[in-house]
Amino acid sequence: MCTTEDCNNDDTPERGIERRTFLTGVTAAAVAGVLASERLAQPSQQPPTNALNDPQVIQGMVSFKSGAAISQGYLARPDKAGRFPAVVILHGNLHLPEDSRYTAAQVAQRGFVGLAVKRFSRTPELTMAELNRSDREDQRYLSNTFSQQELRDAQAAINYLKSLSYVRGKGVGMVGFCGGGYQSLMLSTQSKEVRAVVAFYAPPIFSAQFQVKTDPKPNLMDVVKRIKVPIQGHYGAADTIIPLADVNKFEQALRLQQTPVEIFTYEGAGHAFCDYTRPNLYRPEAAALAKSRMIEFPEKTLK
Repeated sequence: MCTTEDCNNDDTPERGIERRTFLTGVTAAAVAGVLASERLAQPSQQPPTNALNDPQVIQGMVSFKSGAAISQGYLARPDKAGRFPAVVILHGNLHLPEDSRYTAAQVAQRGFVGLAVKRFSRTPELTMAELNRSDREDQRYLSNTFSQQELRDAQAAINYLKSLSYVRGKGVGMVGFCGGGYQSLMLSTQSKEVRAVVAFYAPPIFSAQFQVKTDPKPNLMDVVKRIKVPIQGHYGAADTIIPLADVNKFEQALRLQQTPVEIFTYEGAGHAFCDYTRPNLYRPEAAALAKSRMIEFPEKTLK
């Protein structure tokens, strides 16, 4: 089940985009080792700015409880006194990609506490080859059961943020990419803590290849009546995975029920166009515009 033009058909993680873009889904030395290995496994272009090295942003790995399990994430916050609104960042790839950490640092530069949640924290030993094999065989990571577990982990991230002395506000904003966009929108229907959602290339309707027949995930169109918080969506007009017709139906349904929504499409951009670590997909101009809109949205809805 390959989702983009630069997938790796050999079940190895070294080439191109992870094949499961849509899934939804310690000691200090151990955390540092994991983070270092992820950076080595994911060569990237230079970031558009110095967000990951900004001396005015305190950032690094953190751990928090999700039920009996331990989840991890990358936390970034302004290096100054005060209490700040919080944003949770979800993504659809394995572990914790550099671009997700970069997004957490970006929002911190603008006066938020950003927490990028690490996927598969419960199974840190999981490799891309094993994940691909699971998709072909048991499909457990494609199931609604697994999706609901990830939603619980996302809620645990919100609870963790609320416990921090430098986080203020009665709720949080969500920023999600691919499957993380889907999860962010789904969480808004389940958690009163979610006050606004920015979703990048979130599928309104899953194709059959991303579903398990015996345990399917609900489509966003199935729950659209329960989406009430302000929504901002970003989609590539050249995305071969998400039909713009589906996006238009989703936007129209939100508008008909008077959910605050703004949907942006970007000509010439495909899936994952904001991820600078994927040179075959990255579109700098579209990404810069989308990220500027992303930052403005929580500034309007959370501050």
